[in-house]
Amino acid sequence: MSSQSKTLRSVLAVLLAAGIAAFFLAGGYRFLSFDHLVAHKDALIAWTEAHTVLAPAAWAVAYLALGLFGLPGSTVLNVSAGMLFDFRKGLLLVVSASTLASSLAFLSFRYLFRGFFEARLRRRFPAMIEGLEREGLYFIFALRLLPVIPYSAANFLLAISPLRFWPCLAVSLLALLPRYLLYVYAGTHLGDIQTPEDLWSPALVGSLTALAVLPWLAHWAVGRLRRGASPADGHPPGRD
Repeated sequence: MSSQSKTLRSVLAVLLAAGIAAFFLAGGYRFLSFDHLVAHKDALIAWTEAHTVLAPAAWAVAYLALGLFGLPGSTVLNVSAGMLFDFRKGLLLVVSASTLASSLAFLSFRYLFRGFFEARLRRRFPAMIEGLEREGLYFIFALRLLPVIPYSAANFLLAISPLRFWPCLAVSLLALLPRYLLYVYAGTHLGDIQTPEDLWSPALVGSLTALAVLPWLAHWAVGRLRRGASPADGHPPGRD
C-alpha cells in the first residue's frame, strides 16, 4: 500500500470517528428518537410546509450523514418522511436517499476496513467466506429484509464481505422496499402510533421473516430438483 493511500485512509478514518463522536456528544441520538418525533410533530410539519425546497434537502442530507457515518436513527427518518412529505413524495425520498447513503457507506467502509477484516475472516472462517461468495444474493436479501438488523450495521457487514457492489445495491433495494413502504405509510398515520413497538405486530414480523426465508427455501428446492434430474442428463448424482 502506498504512503498516499495510507494517508487517505487515515484521514477518512479520522473524519468518520470525528463524525460519530460529534453526533453522540451533541446529543444527536435524542433528536432522532421516536418520542422526539411525536412530541415535535406539529412544529416539524409547519416548518416543512414553510420551506418546501429546503425541508426535503435537509432531510436527505441527514439521511446521507446517518448512512455515511454508520449512525442510528434511519427508522425514525423513514417514518418522518411519511409524516412530513406525504406517502408518495416520502417514499421517493426514502428510496433515493437510502440508495445513495448505502452506496456511499458501502464504498467508504470497504475502502477503509475490508482488507483488515476479510483477511482475518478468510483465515478463521474460510467455509463461511466461500458460502457468502456462492450464496451471496440470498444472504443480502435476508440481511436487509429482517427488521432485527439495523440499517447501518447491515451496511458495514456488506462492505467487509466479499460480495460485489452492484448486486448488493440491487438486492438491498428490493429487500428494503417492504420496510420502506411500512415506515412511510406509518408516518402518514403518526397520530395512531404511540410507541415504536406499534410498528411491529407479531403478524408483520412473521411475514417479513417468511419473506426473508423464502428465497433460501426456493434455492434449496431448485438445487434438489437439479441434483435429482442430473442422472438422466448423464451426470453423476449431486453434481451440477
